[in-house]
Amino acid sequence: HICLWEGGNAANLGGVSSKQIQENYDGTLDLDSMRDCYRSDNDDHFAKTELICLENTHNVMGGRALEKTYIDEVSTFAKDLGVKVHIDGARIFNASVSLNTPVAELCS
Repeated sequence: HICLWEGGNAANLGGVSSKQIQENYDGTLDLDSMRDCYRSDNDDHFAKTELICLENTHNVMGGRALEKTYIDEVSTFAKDLGVKVHIDGARIFNASVSLNTPVAELCS
């Protein structure tokens, strides 16, 4: 959803580029795929990776909710790379109900 419907805004307003990774059936992204797409700032041919964006619930994947354990795994992975994580939470309350997990816990 972010790349499909908001990528132009990111480029036009923020001056940033995005890269979409193939989703798994459950709405997660494979960490090895993320690692393969990671770019440091040592090559001017590529934009430096600064942010990993997740969507909870995942719109295009039928509203699949991302488990807190997965979000934590991605957060640890991102911290190891020195990048930030953004959770697109337009439907975070749907995820909260689906997972029976408080929104505050999903966002911590």
